[in-house]
Amino acid sequence: MMAGLISTIMVSCKKTTAPTPSDPTFEDMQVPEGFTFKTTREVSLDIKMPQSLDFSGMRSRFDVYTAKPSEGGSLITSGSFDTKGEFSGTIRIPTALTEVYVKSIAGSALVEVQSVSFKEDGVIIDFGDDYGYNIPDTTDPGGKSAPASLTQFEGRGFASVESNAVGNGDFETNSFGTMLYWSSLHPVDSKWYFTQYSGSMEWYNDGGNGLVRTPWTESGSQSYYGGVAQMIDAEPGDVITFSADIKSVGSNNRLYSWLYIIPVNSSNHALAYYNVRYYRPTATWTNKQVAATMPSGTDKVKILVWTNDYTAAASVYVDNIVVTGTVVDSDNDGVDDELDDYPDDASRAFDVYYPNEDDWGTLVYEDLWPGTGDYDFNDLVLDYQFKSVLSSSNKLVEFFVENSVRAVGASLHNGFAFSLGGDPSNVASVTGSSMLHGDVDLNANGTEQGQTNTVIFLFDDSFDMIGSSGSTFINTQLGIPYVDPDTNTVHVLYQNPVSVSTTGTAPYNPFIVADLAKSRGTEVHLPGQQATDLADTGLFGQWADDTDPASGKYYQTATNLPWALDIPESFDYPVEQVEVISAYNHFREWAESGGANYADWYKDLSGYRNSGNIYVPDN
Repeated sequence: MMAGLISTIMVSCKKTTAPTPSDPTFEDMQVPEGFTFKTTREVSLDIKMPQSLDFSGMRSRFDVYTAKPSEGGSLITSGSFDTKGEFSGTIRIPTALTEVYVKSIAGSALVEVQSVSFKEDGVIIDFGDDYGYNIPDTTDPGGKSAPASLTQFEGRGFASVESNAVGNGDFETNSFGTMLYWSSLHPVDSKWYFTQYSGSMEWYNDGGNGLVRTPWTESGSQSYYGGVAQMIDAEPGDVITFSADIKSVGSNNRLYSWLYIIPVNSSNHALAYYNVRYYRPTATWTNKQVAATMPSGTDKVKILVWTNDYTAAASVYVDNIVVTGTVVDSDNDGVDDELDDYPDDASRAFDVYYPNEDDWGTLVYEDLWPGTGDYDFNDLVLDYQFKSVLSSSNKLVEFFVENSVRAVGASLHNGFAFSLGGDPSNVASVTGSSMLHGDVDLNANGTEQGQTNTVIFLFDDSFDMIGSSGSTFINTQLGIPYVDPDTNTVHVLYQNPVSVSTTGTAPYNPFIVADLAKSRGTEVHLPGQQATDLADTGLFGQWADDTDPASGKYYQTATNLPWALDIPESFDYPVEQVEVISAYNHFREWAESGGANYADWYKDLSGYRNSGNIYVPDN
């Protein structure tokens, strides 16, 4: 084996130009013990729905985005709630990500996440924190201040404009009825009714846009409260959502606003008062949302906007009300058709992605393990995106791996695979892999034989996945014709859905097998990742490798350097024989700080790159 290893190192990629003594090199880095070069981390996620929603017969849905979708945020994951209206699981996010946006039937929230360390602090959201259950406030609140909240809850979670259950929700038509009190009766007629309290509310033409607001007075003492309401038909068990855009004009020191869902029985008695409060609305339009399951005896529902305004030269503006009513669940899996990615398939409910719905990640490798390479990390450059399909109970039904070999900067014919938790016999089929050389023993279902965990190969020879460039090194050397990479899809289908706590999170444990035709055992993993059952553990501790299973150290040198990196977006890799620290100006600071500094070192930001050392296709 050692003789073969020496031969491999001699014929694979190596430096032909040594750096001058003054040049800092990759091997000069002082990497702290325990740092494994992760650009992503797993974060625990706990979500709790308000008690206004009954989950005994539904699961509903939540979505997690990299930012607000309206601001370019991309979908990371989706899921559903248990019978208590709770979810507990994990998400994998870039360490550079500072916040995530969580969207649900009860509203939405932008939540900060730790980004300067790898501590698993987690994300905890209780949408019930923003909910109330008391009757509208008709007393002067005096000088009380707004409650502090670390989480900023918003609305328009899953409320759909297309299925609006109220009429004139955008208030473009100036046609309103009146009622004396908030509790006064009015018909189900798609019409809004103003209360006749002191000041109440009024219709207002805001530069051609109709809305409702609290009356404006320039000065003097004000003290009034009131609202506008519409009645809709409903039945027990209906899930009603109510969202509206709200903002303030002028001083917001003592402005208060609520959205109310009030179910009423056939005797016109209110059964409950579900509300979300908004103290001191800001000058920017903000969407708020409340949701509730209608209780036994419900005959109709009052949709009420309630305001208390105790400030001169100020007003609360309300617009764009959307109310959803009856839930349709065609496949009876507990997920509303409008929220179900597979509304006619009870075994499937949600599509989830890694790195996210819009972006691909990149895995890059040095293939001379356990010897050192040239640290250009382009011996294999593989772009990938996972799309996983979950059931309504958040179990993994199947997944698709889109993959593309963008570069092969080596002479070795390397295979690529990944390992994930779970019994391989539970896999029904693996399709789409490129296994042309017979060097891997596969089970009938397409998984690798002799493995405790599930091991899936994408291909057994990297050169099969990319065309010839006329050079040994493909898409890594300037001046050599560029080869357009192909895109391939591997599909893994399970016999029985499996818990994601068993499989782990994508991209799982990806690895190459260096020069696979000569040795199945020469696995090269990301730092900190364990080898599979078929790895040649006799190579541990040889040459530059300092793997020590007893201490949990894998695939790093004695100075903690890696042989592989995983980047949560498409990575612009260095040209041949240029170390990554010479292409990315902050890589060294990131590594030597243990990930605390420049977690986004790989991005195309001002001062981050030495563009002359990054491979760019000639065509």
